[in-house]
Amino acid sequence: MPRSVARTANALLFGRNPHQSDTFDVEADAAEALGVDTYQADLSALLSGDASRALAGVPERGRLRLLYRGWMLTEEEYGALDEAVQALGHRLMTTPEQYAAANYLPHWYPRLAGYTARSVWTEGTDATEAWHAARVLGPPPWIVKDHVKSAKERWAEACFVPAGATREDFERTCANLLDERGDRFERGFVVRRFLPLKVYGRTPTGPAHLEFRLFFGKGRLIAAEPYHEFDVEVPDFTAFEPLGRRIPSPFFTLDVAMLEDGGWAVVEVNDGGVSGLPPGLDPRELFAALL
Repeated sequence: MPRSVARTANALLFGRNPHQSDTFDVEADAAEALGVDTYQADLSALLSGDASRALAGVPERGRLRLLYRGWMLTEEEYGALDEAVQALGHRLMTTPEQYAAANYLPHWYPRLAGYTARSVWTEGTDATEAWHAARVLGPPPWIVKDHVKSAKERWAEACFVPAGATREDFERTCANLLDERGDRFERGFVVRRFLPLKVYGRTPTGPAHLEFRLFFGKGRLIAAEPYHEFDVEVPDFTAFEPLGRRIPSPFFTLDVAMLEDGGWAVVEVNDGGVSGLPPGLDPRELFAALL
């Protein structure tokens, strides 16, 4: 007989990519240690259009409040997941509108424009249009990404546009970005002014900045950890809490980095459910604060 849930309860819904490794077993163990139930969503089924099969392991009746923790979905894919969850009588903690508000730069940028790099964007894949839009930012250096994600793992080829770059150089970077993102390229190009961030080290793919990931739950700052495995003291980030209240989402992250002059800037915003946990963050602490 299908299981049912008689009362509203928080639970975790893990969405896994069957072709890539992840750390969700550790998170599932952490949740279960706190007494929080966990379920699996079959992303292969979801992405093939069979959202009901994707949730075959979730109770068919009840009132679960599910926090999605999984691979990044498009707004449309997340909407399909939300519909399938509602069909079972449950709801996602983050609505599709809230998911988009934190994940897509054109949504969050106007709310944080004074605290992040100046940015412009286009709809579609026309690199020439993006070049003309970028000129309002002044000359490069710039960063190029799509509406959600960069290809910083290919920093020099598909992300960073150096000072003195020509239109041909820029369009080549855009072409490399399109190649790297493939069918996961989201909506259009985003061009951002390159901020002079404090470099603290290097990774195999490029410079590593003094960057921290801040987790916000229900308008409160609930965790902050170095983005990279640096042995550094975590500063007091309570001054960022008013910025966190500008994002209309119950669970999201701000990635903030130190500038060369010692100031701070927001470098990225993402939905909390699809944000990876920094190496130093215990998922038990995060889930206990959130759930």
